[in-house]
Amino acid sequence: MVSVVMANEVLDEIRRNRRSGVCFKVDFEKAYDLVRWRFLFDMLRRLGFHDKWIVWVKGFLGSSSVSVLVNGSPTKEFKPTRGLRQGDPLAPFFFLVVVEGLAGLVRQALRTEVLRGVKVGRNNIEGCLLQFADDTLFLCEYSFNNIFAIKVILRCYEIVSGLKVNFHKSKLARISVGSYALTTYAKTLNYNTVRLPFQYLGVEVGGNPRKKQFWEPVVKKIEARLSSWKGRFLSMAGRIFLLKLVFTTIPLFYLSVFRAPIAVCNRISSIQIRFL
Repeated sequence: MVSVVMANEVLDEIRRNRRSGVCFKVDFEKAYDLVRWRFLFDMLRRLGFHDKWIVWVKGFLGSSSVSVLVNGSPTKEFKPTRGLRQGDPLAPFFFLVVVEGLAGLVRQALRTEVLRGVKVGRNNIEGCLLQFADDTLFLCEYSFNNIFAIKVILRCYEIVSGLKVNFHKSKLARISVGSYALTTYAKTLNYNTVRLPFQYLGVEVGGNPRKKQFWEPVVKKIEARLSSWKGRFLSMAGRIFLLKLVFTTIPLFYLSVFRAPIAVCNRISSIQIRFL
């Protein structure tokens, strides 16, 4: 949630100051399955974990065995050498340690001025990278040097960590940048282009929450869940339960980040009343 708020703040800052910038939405391919264990152990050591703890982690990861089904019959079991088991309680924490390596590369690039981020706020805090697990967002100034630096950072991180960028799902957006320059950047990074606003962590980033169009996806989801034909087969208690369920799941995520206009609130209320 903090990443969504920060992303909107940075984009608003760029627009207010009439500057140019680019936004990269990076998606990693099969993130949990491609993590190199050696890189994980090195990151644990860099973050100050005790050697005994690292030995425990090695024993924990090496205790698993895998077999493959071939024509319905399992093959001989073998030991995996990379990847984190999804569903394991410790796997998300290990993955956070792995993605901290990318943040370290970006901090080093900003420190040496190889990469220039976007300065926000009165204190001119420089922001460039926003992360939530494997959802990564780069925000930087309009410059080919920044584009090339990000490409080098992602390539280096891919080599050492094993995480590969999924170019089909990764997106590149522009803020006050010409279409020709955006196309050139997209070819350099091998990305697809997207217009603002776009979806990030389930919320639209780069839009104007004061406009009705921003809230159209939320209103349409509520209308689909509270269509009139569904109410015919429910009792009054069932309708009230469905109303509470829909209202506490669909719009609450948006409302925890943005303030909805009065017109949008009235429209949602009318949908609820009509369904009831």
